[in-house]
Amino acid sequence: MKKTIQMEELVCPMCAQKIETALQKAPGVLGASVLYNASKAKVEFDETKTSVDELVKVITGLGYVVIG
Repeated sequence: MKKTIQMEELVCPMCAQKIETALQKAPGVLGASVLYNASKAKVEFDETKTSVDELVKVITGLGYVVIG
């Protein structure tokens, strides 16, 4: 499954890199990229191993706010 997760505005490119790395390491994630200028994470994942809620927890666990 593919999902785009909207976050509050990211303040620096390193924030985007930090989120992208954490998502890529999350169980069940097949691929992830974070668009700094758009403050969006595009994630492809195996629905049998993880969920959107779990991916949101990865992002919020790093201190970022998910808005959609």
